[in-house]
Amino acid sequence: MKAHTSLRIFRQGFTLVELLVVIAIIAILATMAVTGARIAQNAANNAAARAAISDLTNALDAFYDDQDALPLSAGREEDTELRTDNELTDVLTGIDTDENPSGITYLTFKKAKGSNNNYWDGLHRTSSTSSLYGPWKNKNQNDRYYRVMMNYDYDEFVQEPNNVGSEEVYGFKYLIYHAGKDGELGGEDNLDNIYSWKSK
Repeated sequence: MKAHTSLRIFRQGFTLVELLVVIAIIAILATMAVTGARIAQNAANNAAARAAISDLTNALDAFYDDQDALPLSAGREEDTELRTDNELTDVLTGIDTDENPSGITYLTFKKAKGSNNNYWDGLHRTSSTSSLYGPWKNKNQNDRYYRVMMNYDYDEFVQEPNNVGSEEVYGFKYLIYHAGKDGELGGEDNLDNIYSWKSK
């Protein structure tokens, strides 16, 4: 008599080791996805800052061509740093008709995000004021502005700001930069800055 036995093994779910392996794989994939998203977002912010600097450069060039002077130059005879708050931006958007008598809009850019004096990533403009903000939502609103070192003595070079590099940069009427995601300047804090010129 032949005995036919078939051995069937039925598994009821995963073992603990298998579950731990699956959880570990999911955790690694999630970490990679978050890291990738941060890298992509930072690249997008850097591109947005460069686009704003390019538009600001074009606006300042056009203003200089029309007025034969840089904005807000009256009474200034040396390199001076300004921010893209309403003092400078109102001139370039045509709101300040004392500095821009023809009211020409030299600066246009995408609309800023945010509300209630908490703006970033674009140009915030009303009928009476305007400001240009970088793409990072820095805690201190003053760190969201672009900074412009104006060559008000109209010589052949502009002096870099002390906390950026203190080099003499030749062939520019102005230097534009943003303090980046950390909003800080000086030393290693300059690694995330965005410049309109080649900084060392």
